[in-house]
Amino acid sequence: MTMKKKRIVWADSLKGLLMVLVILGHAIQTVLAEGCFNDHVFNLIYSFHMPAFMAVSGYFAYKANNFLGNACKRRSKQLLIPYLLWSLISCLIGWNLSWDKIANLLLYPDRSFWFLWILFLISVIFVGCQWVADKLKIDELLSIGLSAIALFGLMVVFEIRLFGFQFLSYYFLFYTLGYCIHRFSWLQIKNNVLVLGLFILWSFMAWFWNMHELPLWMPAIPYVPTSLLQYAYRGLTAVVALLVIFGVSPKWLNGESNVNGCFKELGSISLGLYVVHLLLLGYVRETVVSVMPNNPIWLQMGTIFIILLVLSVGIVEMLKRNKWTAKLRIGLMQDTLSFCH
Repeated sequence: MTMKKKRIVWADSLKGLLMVLVILGHAIQTVLAEGCFNDHVFNLIYSFHMPAFMAVSGYFAYKANNFLGNACKRRSKQLLIPYLLWSLISCLIGWNLSWDKIANLLLYPDRSFWFLWILFLISVIFVGCQWVADKLKIDELLSIGLSAIALFGLMVVFEIRLFGFQFLSYYFLFYTLGYCIHRFSWLQIKNNVLVLGLFILWSFMAWFWNMHELPLWMPAIPYVPTSLLQYAYRGLTAVVALLVIFGVSPKWLNGESNVNGCFKELGSISLGLYVVHLLLLGYVRETVVSVMPNNPIWLQMGTIFIILLVLSVGIVEMLKRNKWTAKLRIGLMQDTLSFCH
């Protein structure tokens, strides 16, 4: 009889906390007023939350005992099929199904549930790098590192946008960082003073973080493309945050408190929450703004966030318990092997 694998509490809790921040960030974004304090709240969240999701996945790619064929098959069931199904559902709900729309699901996945598509590509490429390293009898970090450099170099030089390549090349770096944090214990910072220093550094960098612009205090560098500087600043900000997160999460998010238990449960259904809340976002926003048009913007944001979170949890739980939607992976159940030991 095989023993049931035990899920790693802090990893699920971290994913749950990150998903709460994703929903909060989108709630802010939908009614964001330019120049208000919420710009900074939005920037603080977006400076690290998606890189952190990728890094958590990459963390468990180390010693995952993956075989290329099995990994492609498993990840297709977990990510690719749900991406296509949920994208189709989104088109049907919006009465916007056409051949152009279907083609765009593959050509421009950033217009749909891009995270599922990109995580699928990254995980398959990553396992492919491990397979190549095994065949060539070299350290897999060499093939992974070269692939990361090649992907990012192609993005910077040619600015490729097809198939979500800009996301693939950028987030592959953080997936690799998560792998390295697991592999090299010295990257798992346990010194409280150092963690505090990195947190202060991240706070400063994130306060001036912007998705499309450089900080006002940061001058342009001659002959260096501005886009490269933007990627560098955004990437370095996220790296500092990830070192803090992986330094404190195994200690702070590994308890049995009620709050941590809630985050753990949310983490176990985080992919489902991701797609469902995106599907509901526009409808919830329109309803809240129409019902409470004269209320303070922070109250609108808070209301949208709470409604999105509650509805998303309820819908995912229903989908998870239905045998047909569970079988089709519409419930987006997590891979139990990815976060177990």
